[in-house]
Amino acid sequence: MSEYTNVEHPFLEKLREIGWKVIDKGNSGIPQDPAESMRDSFEEIVLKKEFFRMLSELNPWISEEQKEYCYDKITKVDKPLVDANREVHNLLLKGIPLFTKNEQTCEENPTAKIINFSRHECNSFIAINQFRINTNNTKPFIIPDIVCFVNGIPLVVIECKDEDVAEPMSEAFSQIQRYSNLRVIDDPFADGVEEGCERLFHTNLFSVITHGIEARCGTISADFDFYHNWKDIFPEEYADGINIEPSQRQEILIKGMFNHEILIDIFRNFTLFTQKSGSYVKIICRYQQYRAVGKMINKLQSGTDWKSRSGVIWHTQGSGKSFTMVFLVRKMRHIADLREYRILMVVDRQDLEDQLSETAEHTGELRYDTETKKIQNIIENRQSLVKLETDTADLNLVMIHKFGENKEYSLESLIKTGIVPKYESFPVINDSEKILVLIDEAHRSQGGEMGDNLFQAFPNAARIGFTGTPLITPRHKATTCERFGQEAGVFIDTYKMNDSVKDNATVDIKYIGRKSHDNIPNKDEFDGEFERTFINCTPEERIEIQRRYGTMIAYLESADRVMKNARDMLAHYVSEILPNGFKAQVVASSILAAVRYKIALERLIPEFIKIEENKSDEERDDVTLQRLRMLKVRAVVSSTGNNEDAIIRNARTEAVADGAIDNFKKDFNEDNPLSGIGILCVCDRLLTGFDAPIEQVMYLDKNLSEHNLMQAITRVNRTKKNKTHGLVVDYFGVTRNLHKALGIYNQEDEKEASEDLKDFETYFSAIEKEIPELEMRYNKIIQRFNEEGIVNIKDFLEQRLEREEEKQICERIVEVAKTIKFRSELDALFRLFFDIFDLLFNEPDTRSRYYVPAKRMAYIVALIRWHYKDETLDLKWASEKVRRLLDKYLKTDEVRETIPEVDIFSEDFPKILTKMYKTPQTKASAMEHQIRDRIIIKLGEGKNTALYQKFKDRMENILTMYSGNWEAMIAELEKLRIEMANPKQSVVSEEKEPFYDKICQCANLDFEERHDKIIVITDKVIAEILKAMAIPNIWTKPTNVSELRGNLGTILRFSGAPELKQNSDSIVTELIKLARSNESILRKYIK
Repeated sequence: MSEYTNVEHPFLEKLREIGWKVIDKGNSGIPQDPAESMRDSFEEIVLKKEFFRMLSELNPWISEEQKEYCYDKITKVDKPLVDANREVHNLLLKGIPLFTKNEQTCEENPTAKIINFSRHECNSFIAINQFRINTNNTKPFIIPDIVCFVNGIPLVVIECKDEDVAEPMSEAFSQIQRYSNLRVIDDPFADGVEEGCERLFHTNLFSVITHGIEARCGTISADFDFYHNWKDIFPEEYADGINIEPSQRQEILIKGMFNHEILIDIFRNFTLFTQKSGSYVKIICRYQQYRAVGKMINKLQSGTDWKSRSGVIWHTQGSGKSFTMVFLVRKMRHIADLREYRILMVVDRQDLEDQLSETAEHTGELRYDTETKKIQNIIENRQSLVKLETDTADLNLVMIHKFGENKEYSLESLIKTGIVPKYESFPVINDSEKILVLIDEAHRSQGGEMGDNLFQAFPNAARIGFTGTPLITPRHKATTCERFGQEAGVFIDTYKMNDSVKDNATVDIKYIGRKSHDNIPNKDEFDGEFERTFINCTPEERIEIQRRYGTMIAYLESADRVMKNARDMLAHYVSEILPNGFKAQVVASSILAAVRYKIALERLIPEFIKIEENKSDEERDDVTLQRLRMLKVRAVVSSTGNNEDAIIRNARTEAVADGAIDNFKKDFNEDNPLSGIGILCVCDRLLTGFDAPIEQVMYLDKNLSEHNLMQAITRVNRTKKNKTHGLVVDYFGVTRNLHKALGIYNQEDEKEASEDLKDFETYFSAIEKEIPELEMRYNKIIQRFNEEGIVNIKDFLEQRLEREEEKQICERIVEVAKTIKFRSELDALFRLFFDIFDLLFNEPDTRSRYYVPAKRMAYIVALIRWHYKDETLDLKWASEKVRRLLDKYLKTDEVRETIPEVDIFSEDFPKILTKMYKTPQTKASAMEHQIRDRIIIKLGEGKNTALYQKFKDRMENILTMYSGNWEAMIAELEKLRIEMANPKQSVVSEEKEPFYDKICQCANLDFEERHDKIIVITDKVIAEILKAMAIPNIWTKPTNVSELRGNLGTILRFSGAPELKQNSDSIVTELIKLARSNESILRKYIK
């Protein structure tokens, strides 16, 4: 009841406030009448009558036959879930083409409009709670908490959880996965088992999981980590005075996404299907993307000249800037005064152009040459700029270099031939105001002659720049913003690094500095740095080294240095990164150095395999060993010309042949050996615009500074399941350049500089700073137990107590963990601890200090989970590396002894409890939760509802009557346990028992006694059910189910029992539910 009162009902009321029609059926148990939810049967998912009504309103000419056709098109799609969702989404978006005539206008093959996108108020918006859907599965029905319908079509499923489990959001997500048949069942015999109803999600736009305070949304493709908060409300007028605070997350999400205009807008303009690893993935915008697009639209509509229509979007790397551009283009095409704009997307690198063209595909505006298959929208050379002279409203992709000086002849060649060149300013290509120039990586592209020429070519065009690099100094901010027509430091929208990390849109980056003196800002400093680097060498040795290397680059790519660093890199990678299944990038100072790192790393791999193979069974990590045997290293480098070294050419061609970039992005998979490409060595490539969520660490051995450095290190900030942070291991000392860049301030900028530096250091912190943080988090765990009176928990965690003392601690832990609040807090504290423990896992001091406490924490989680049957306490948030360590521990004899796998119906159960628990309170608690769990598993889920209710009521009465009298409660629970273990011999056979019990219960008779009259009725009921179940897929055929309902109703009405006759309809519903729950047993008796 608390879930409905605290979460579900408030959600419905907020929907009602913003104009939704709400059907709130309360919390009165399993729905029995489909008419209460605007349906004729519980098999109906789209509200057919409402769907037909809205079809008539939107298409006054449509016939009944055409309505049926439209209904079938969106309800009878036989494809995998994402493919079905994509097909139906396109039908709802574009309308359903009919292959019949519009009888009113005689138009052939008209299109039926399903949703009115231009006038959102012309659609119907209905929210229904406790929306029961009958299924043909092991469970006869599902009941999502709230389903939201637009024109009768279910677009949003909402799962509400009160805080009655330690992880309510995780539990809500698991429920959504179950409803959509996407939940992974950890059972080798569960292949093909269906738990839910995929058809509910064929029309799904997104789902919401909420426990009142916290609320997140995600699509059918999203894993738990990709369910995101919606933290802002735009347009602002919908905020209606709400304070944007964490405590208001549910209300912010409702008003930020469920306002009619916004929901329709998200469906039409902010939803994409993109391909990843050969499969489609559904994406909806994040709140900052929706807000930024809205602000850009406002600027374009309200501006009176190019300056007032221009500006800069500062959204950090990994937050989806490219998709934000796509969303903007799509929305502009649906706005009357913006749809005629010609749009140019400008980038400054070929690889970014390739990446942006892939993203721009989602605008639907790319044109392909039928013969060459090339994209016609790409301006391939300077001469092709003439294509942009017209006012065609289309999308074009162009590199900034097309606006550079034509250098067909060098100055030297002109001088030698005696030609004095004439120069002209870059010509105006198009002076229309109906042009929008979108510039990616604006901090680079906007400056210099090429930027000047671009703006000269389109003098009246609106210019919007996108940058993800933190514009660290006010000097840079002013340059960029003013270049785009704005005051210094004024952006259209900002979404900085820390915003992104807080939203789990990116991960933060930790820094590990290796000892090095290689930071050479410029060539003039080489001699001084050389002296410092080789200070311990004799003068003769220094002369020889300088003669041998000559330059710092030669030193950096020297074989000895590369091999030494490669060994350190691989040791770190194998111990810290590979066990979690992530990958790495090595950034070298030159192409030759990158190739040498590639060769050195591959030569070292066999050595590390042998080390792992020689470990004991207890120490060896078999998963890591398997990945290590697969591990491959490739160098992704540019050609150095016709005279390039053979080792460079071989490495480059090998990487191309192996599809190194694509395979690097894939998870390790034994079936695909090339997925073992786990380390890429680069020099200049893949440092900007490269998006590989699987990359967690960058080994940096190159002098990068300012924006180039920030662009490079944020390659490791993309999110992926179980990836809690990115890592930069610095072999060059480049982070000193960051502080140098942050120091370029005049006096009046000092305050802002300090704020930016503090913000940056929060996001990008040295790993050694995490050691005191780990200690603090460990102490918080101890403090939380101390608050509950468990003062010697630290001694327990560090194994300094005697055996009996430890058992007492365990009992006390079980006692305090009885409240969901404590379990939830403890789970959160453990999660925070293990996040950093994973990061510092192989630091010698950290491992020795926290290895045992970490294992003891895992034991505490297992103990509480077993005692309270709380399946949300499963450590699934821990990394692979940590989880495997803890799993090994939980399989030891000590844990098996303390947490035994024993059936509660076993004669040994009382002895086990006595051995485990010394106090009557914890023993009674254990019995309660074990018995409750068995009642649910054995009798719940509709298997035998009469017996389930009997035992459930018995237990609740015992708990109420003997509260505080633990010895008496134990005695009564033991009687109940024995009764459940030794039930009376049923008066009917196995397949008939649940039906006999239910009919007796409905007739107010004791089902444990023999009633011949009820036996006769039961036999007739079973005969009808078996007859019906002989029909293939009976539960998916409403006509046959309706016939079965009628036949069962007839049996009850003519049974001679007044109670059965009077309540025949509801009893028939219960009998059919029992039939579906017990289908596997009943099918044994079909002749």
